[in-house]
Amino acid sequence: MIMSGHCSHTWSMLFRKGLTRTREPLGAKRRISFRMPTATKKDVRLRFMNAMHSIARATGRDVAAVFDLSRFKTACDVGGCTGAMAYELVKMYPDLTIAVYDLPAVIEMSSHFRPHKQDTHRVTFTAGDFFKDDLPKADLYILSRILHDWSEDKIDVLLSKISQICTPGCGLLVAEIVLDEQRRSPARALLQALSMTEGKQRSGSEYSQLLQKYAFTEIQPKHTGNFLDAILFVKQ
Repeated sequence: MIMSGHCSHTWSMLFRKGLTRTREPLGAKRRISFRMPTATKKDVRLRFMNAMHSIARATGRDVAAVFDLSRFKTACDVGGCTGAMAYELVKMYPDLTIAVYDLPAVIEMSSHFRPHKQDTHRVTFTAGDFFKDDLPKADLYILSRILHDWSEDKIDVLLSKISQICTPGCGLLVAEIVLDEQRRSPARALLQALSMTEGKQRSGSEYSQLLQKYAFTEIQPKHTGNFLDAILFVKQ
């Protein structure tokens, strides 16, 4: 089963791709067998989450700084994995508290990534499936590397749920690689495309058109100069 948090979803695909295929020597009767990697699933997941955590920390600083989010007091990082983005946001916004929402298998390992020299009491972790379960209430919802990864039907489920829980003035911060309007750049989008299965990458105008269906108005897209760009939306 493919997990539904962005961290666990990508991990599960990579783990399946980690299955190694063996063949008989050339000329022998053809026989294909599969063997599992020697590491356990937990080991592989932890290593992958560590890599994701490092990337999220590096990009999180720029995403946190590109907009003034001081008006928001509570946030929910949907599919927030290790909490790396949340830890960066609370460092920049001292009045903000954030609930990181991801699957139980991810949340149970979040303590491995808690910063040692930072007050982390304003970051909490809540386990759940964002397609099936209720989301925590918040002033600001964060979707970092979520929307590009899922089919239109699944995106509709998620965005409908966020739209319903949001009151006018609530924010939605989308962090993605945003394509130019000709859909030819940036080059780093090609790297992301290698891990995609059912989703698609979008330009800034395509994200705006998508979120308008759910009563969100775009404030302004921002190119951070880092791996991820950011777009802030506000519920009408």
